[in-house]
Amino acid sequence: MPAKGNTMFKLHIYENEKGLVYKDEKLVDVLDVGVHKVYRLFQNYRLERIATGRHGIEGEKARTLYTLFPEVVEKHFTVVDLADTQRSYVSINGKFTDFLRPGELKLYFKALKVDVERVDIQKAYQVTTDHMRYIDMIPLVALEDVKKYTVATYEEGYLYLNDRFDRTLTEGRHYFYTSLNTITLWKIDKRVQTLEITGQEILSADKVTLRCNLTMHYMITDGMAYLNHIDDPQAYLYKQLQFAARAHLGALYLDEILEKQHTLNKEVLSNLHDHCRQFGVEIESVHIKDIILPGEMREIFNQVIEATKRAEANNIKRREETAATRSLLNTAKLMKDNPTLARLKELESLEKITQTVGTLNVYGGLDHIMHGLIDLKDR
Repeated sequence: MPAKGNTMFKLHIYENEKGLVYKDEKLVDVLDVGVHKVYRLFQNYRLERIATGRHGIEGEKARTLYTLFPEVVEKHFTVVDLADTQRSYVSINGKFTDFLRPGELKLYFKALKVDVERVDIQKAYQVTTDHMRYIDMIPLVALEDVKKYTVATYEEGYLYLNDRFDRTLTEGRHYFYTSLNTITLWKIDKRVQTLEITGQEILSADKVTLRCNLTMHYMITDGMAYLNHIDDPQAYLYKQLQFAARAHLGALYLDEILEKQHTLNKEVLSNLHDHCRQFGVEIESVHIKDIILPGEMREIFNQVIEATKRAEANNIKRREETAATRSLLNTAKLMKDNPTLARLKELESLEKITQTVGTLNVYGGLDHIMHGLIDLKDR
């Protein structure tokens, strides 16, 4: 029986909350879900209901309780208190549940089986393979302090830690903690790559402005030299190809450029090759695809080509006429020395005439046709 003057009353603690019992503003007990009988002897008892997560108390409330009443908290909760250089993977009853940030504190209910894996992210800034599977289970919005990188089979990764080169990464997935360190990964494509320059203007040695289209195939052979020697490697390659084309083509006259159009590739390549190799780039080939002349110059060249072709056509025609005349002369000489051949020629001519005649009237008989109509002999 309660002492005289004592009052007994019932407290209902509902799901997703805890009851914190204070005496003289000092935490003395934590009430779980259920109905609790409480004897209030004096007016110095107070009950505080706090909302809880699925597994415990977190945030500022957890920090305040643990700071003020550590013994009571440790009696009723499993305390996970991280240093500023730690992150932790928390599993509840064998299932991954929480990924705690540096300096975070969370109170887990004692009834739960809590497993905590702490990581010193100042030293071990790369996520291990075992922990990567936990990272993949976390929503992307909750991973602001973790960076994910993937290095393809044709790539090579260069990892920089706090703006200093750390190591080379091979093919695969790589995750990093970024709370305490600045992580940067530069990926180099090891395949043959293409660089295009369209409409590059060049002034030839005889002061003719022309435009050309260039294509360069190259491959990065030394990633460190490629990244460390040049601020913007792609722009640098573009400029070097421009300079090489201008330097070589600008020293030639227009006629030389057009005459050597198909051999210029090797000459431009030789000027570019040694220079680019110094910063880790191997030039596979350089192609001058098109050489475009100004409008007026194109008209002049078209006229020259037209006149040249017309002259060639006239020469061919004259050669054919001369050959035909020489053939007729040889035929005439043969017929003069050979009457039978002359007679065959007469009959051939007669055949051609009769093919064009619709009606043929014969006078003097067949002999007149055979001997009188066509006669190639001298009279």
